[in-house]
Amino acid sequence: MAFAADPDFKDYTVTPVFTGTHPALVPQENSSPVMEQARAQALKGKVNFAGHYIVHQFGCGGGAICAEVLDARTGEVVGGLPNAYDGSTFAMLHHPDSRLIFITGVALDGEVDAQGNSLESVNRYRYYEFVNNEFRLLTMTDAESPPLE
Repeated sequence: MAFAADPDFKDYTVTPVFTGTHPALVPQENSSPVMEQARAQALKGKVNFAGHYIVHQFGCGGGAICAEVLDARTGEVVGGLPNAYDGSTFAMLHHPDSRLIFITGVALDGEVDAQGNSLESVNRYRYYEFVNNEFRLLTMTDAESPPLE
């Protein structure tokens, strides 16, 4: 039995990784002072995703985990993960020099397959490519066993 290989971070490489000075956070409309402070603090960190972005993870209520993508060159919030996830199952892996992100966990807002059919709420592995400030799903499989490294 043959299996297609999972996407590999090195196949989605971006260069160079931005190391310049980060600007101040661009304030978000209708945002709480606590979130603005957390974003500003995250923006002080090193680039950790796709060449010039910082993935900022936070609790978003009821044990859920969310994340936003901050642009280290502009100070803007450019996007967020495609879903909120159950914090007890959530894990995420990304590299500073790759557009690929791996997310595992139970999605809390529901998911659909490639044909638009609703899927059962289970733990899944998801690989996304970040292009034009959007996450594009590459593959998604039920998490029955750990992915191969």
